[in-house]
Amino acid sequence: MAETNPGRLSWRAGGDALADIEQRQLFFIGGAPRSGTTWVQLLFDAHPDVCCKGEGLFPHHLEKGLTRIVEEWRQALSQKNNTLFRQSGGYQLPDDEDVDFLLATGILRAFNRQCRGGNYSAIGEKTPENVFLFPRLKRLFPHAKFVGVVRDPRDALTSALHIFYKAARNEGHDASPMDFILHSLGPMIQGTKAMLALCSQYPSACAIVSYEALIADPKTSVSRLFDFLGVESTSNIVDACLAKTAFSSLSGGRAPGEGRNSEFFRKGVVGDWKETLTPEMNRVILDAMGEWFPFFGWKS
Repeated sequence: MAETNPGRLSWRAGGDALADIEQRQLFFIGGAPRSGTTWVQLLFDAHPDVCCKGEGLFPHHLEKGLTRIVEEWRQALSQKNNTLFRQSGGYQLPDDEDVDFLLATGILRAFNRQCRGGNYSAIGEKTPENVFLFPRLKRLFPHAKFVGVVRDPRDALTSALHIFYKAARNEGHDASPMDFILHSLGPMIQGTKAMLALCSQYPSACAIVSYEALIADPKTSVSRLFDFLGVESTSNIVDACLAKTAFSSLSGGRAPGEGRNSEFFRKGVVGDWKETLTPEMNRVILDAMGEWFPFFGWKS
């Protein structure tokens, strides 16, 4: 009898585990950076029946990397087929379905790893740039759900200025704050359009929550999110999740409004843009994204 290697991957067992994960309620969170996506992820993860981590970086590395690898493979095979194996026909080329299959498999393996064997009914992940991948994820996982997180872009960009812009300046980049805002607005607009398009096409599979709603009425907002996933939303569970993810808990004891620009959980308030942005910056942002303000309830 051949020896077995206990460290060797069992393809059958691995496939069965991924099939089990795929049957759970999968979901993905996306939104502009500094819009509250991490807070929403932590709220979900605090629920006893939900496993939600971040950031898996599926759009950054897994999708782009697999697309590049399969395309390079396809080109190499095509070259061989057209030269050495021109007479015999060569090898069949991979196609886009190969990328989809590998991407879906990679995501399911990541979900299986993050759950650590827990019997969660809902499994999700948060990467802000997921919004650009929402349509493909919907195709790969038809029963998946999608949570878009939005925030007044002036507050989101204010927070980004304090976190990302200052870090870039410390690394020697010379862009002005206005340049940073102009560079950031393009992806924000594209992400918002992608989110709204998916919600319009699949309304039952999408939920949008705003940072402002989470601040103004956290219990109602969180209850709706839990209901959206189909997990319990009793008052005790919602209260426990909110307590665990309160700004004071996440920031090491600071109260909302007690800012610390070097910290990821920086200030936790609405309207902070008024202390940072110039009138010209405000006008630029309103010109670019003002059409969505009434829809999301933001005041210009």
